[in-house]
Amino acid sequence: MNTKEIGFAFFAALSASVLLTPLARRVALKCRLVDKPDRRKRHLMATPLLGGMAIYLSFAITVIAGMLLLNGVERMTSIGWKPLCVMVITGAGLMSIVGLVDDTLGLSPVIKLSLHTVAAVLAGFIFVTKGALLSVFLTGSSLAWLAAPLTVIWLVGITNSVNLLDHADGLSAGACAIAAVFFTIVNLITGNYSVAFISASLAGATSGFLFYNYNPASIFMGDCGSNMLGFMLGIIAVLGVYTPEGSIREIAIFTPILILALPMIDTAFVLRYRWKNGKHLFAADRNHLAHRLMRLGLSHSQAVRVLLVVAALMGTLALLLPTLKPYQAVLLFVHALGLIGLFSFFMSRAETRVIKK
Repeated sequence: MNTKEIGFAFFAALSASVLLTPLARRVALKCRLVDKPDRRKRHLMATPLLGGMAIYLSFAITVIAGMLLLNGVERMTSIGWKPLCVMVITGAGLMSIVGLVDDTLGLSPVIKLSLHTVAAVLAGFIFVTKGALLSVFLTGSSLAWLAAPLTVIWLVGITNSVNLLDHADGLSAGACAIAAVFFTIVNLITGNYSVAFISASLAGATSGFLFYNYNPASIFMGDCGSNMLGFMLGIIAVLGVYTPEGSIREIAIFTPILILALPMIDTAFVLRYRWKNGKHLFAADRNHLAHRLMRLGLSHSQAVRVLLVVAALMGTLALLLPTLKPYQAVLLFVHALGLIGLFSFFMSRAETRVIKK
């Protein structure tokens, strides 16, 4: 496998997504699987769902083609190429089905979170038993047994973070496409070609969908898409290689955290906002980052663009980490946390002034 084949994976998945998304829209309209407007939602017309299924099928078709056509993949993960492809397709499919159930039945936030957790645990367990473990800080220590539960917790957390991020046209799809692109680049740099191929396929499938999902969206991904994207980004983060040989392994955790910073920041901010204001943590509301930026006067598209720029900047910092000495990597990560803190501070101050007016 080489860079050209990974580039081909991106464009193949993108092309498939561009073709399948309009088909998914027609099927959703025919089956009346739509997201209807209400007081929490900004869209004015019933918007078809099933965009997530188009993303999944585009991704799965590309990975299947890679599994059948490519051989001799350099193994830097604990899982062989073909078993990895089968597991990725199966795990992503399970998450898509669970999300589709929610899209169809309109489950309550608590039941939805419970189903997300069960599905992530089941799919994550399969990967854990095959050796895909978040073992940073734990390898060779007496606490190594924590790697498996921490991996499952990570997968559940990032799956639900991406799900929560899907609150504005183009935001979740754009953030996931950006994250997948950076995961592709980082794994290409470190020579982890199998994970780079999977990341490129996910990036292409999500980018193709984004043509139809950017404001004003003609189709939504629904929980079918956000569940699958969150879980796959979580798996890619676990399977990735982020530090050069001979470097301190512990700093490897900084790279996926920076690449996935936006969904994690949004989740942290909205949960803190609900807790601070005495609201139920699982109750849906309009207090996500995009909503708060819009209350400050930004348009829908402007709010989304600001947040996608934040995602791209965090990803760019992540690209620098493999080239730095350990102490430099720590300083860069602290710098990124400081920027996030300043962003939070100025947003809160601005909201306070708007409320006083």
